[in-house]
Amino acid sequence: MKEDKALRQVGTNVNVNGKDIRVSVTGKGKKTIVLLSGMGTTSPIIDFKPLADKLSDHYQVVTLDYAGYGLSDDSSDRRTSQAVVEEIRGTLRKLEIKPPYILMPHSVSGIYSLQYMNTYPKEIEAMIGIDCAVPNQAKYEGDFYVSDGLYYLARFMDATGLKRLSCLSGDAYLKDMEASGSYSEEDMRNVSALYNRKSVSKAQLSESRLFQENCKMLYDKKYPDNIPVLFILSRDSCKVFSKELAQKGFNATWEGLHKEVISNPEIQKIVYLEGAHYLHWKQSKAIAEKADDFIQGK
Repeated sequence: MKEDKALRQVGTNVNVNGKDIRVSVTGKGKKTIVLLSGMGTTSPIIDFKPLADKLSDHYQVVTLDYAGYGLSDDSSDRRTSQAVVEEIRGTLRKLEIKPPYILMPHSVSGIYSLQYMNTYPKEIEAMIGIDCAVPNQAKYEGDFYVSDGLYYLARFMDATGLKRLSCLSGDAYLKDMEASGSYSEEDMRNVSALYNRKSVSKAQLSESRLFQENCKMLYDKKYPDNIPVLFILSRDSCKVFSKELAQKGFNATWEGLHKEVISNPEIQKIVYLEGAHYLHWKQSKAIAEKADDFIQGK
């Protein structure tokens, strides 16, 4: 198929523990930034492409599709935070890219990044979170649980092509991504093809079911005080998430939850950008600039 040929051009495969993990490596800088996606992102490599392009001017940038994402193999293994960390670490080792790394997680990958820093602190030079999750938010949220019925319905629609037909009028996720103006027509064709083929993978199902457990393992844990951390928070998330918590009667805010995990304000900071949770769709230039200033100590 024509779309299969196009998809083969998106990244390359690295075999990690018997699974093919799709990865993209761009730039030739001395420091390595590892881009880590949010839960359910259809194609992390395409999703991060505008940001990776801008960061690649000064850094080596690695973007990987977790197992069950994008063009990577699916996995039936339990997606604990430690399992995800070992997958990230194994991919980087197979690429022969030596630490230390600068982790750049979006959304749920903030949990995996904190797990990585606590397990292998000497391998992490810094972390720059893009509206990333923090463990204590799970104290106030419900489960991201996907029921068996919904999962099997989604897989049936993928296998029979009904998902593709159901999306003929366009999906909000794809519409918003395209409306950002950051992606080419080819990028959107590729991400649409992947979206229509795989709604919920086995790995994503496990990840959603283990979100609360993964967070609970890190409850009240702060970032190591010797590792620089920059949180780039979405103004929209600060308003929407904080309002939802207030309506539930909780005295917590999106900003406050991130302040809780800071252990050294001298090297761990919070900045803000206008926009929704997928900040990098429209704000890749600003994120790259803030990241560069932070890494350079400005």
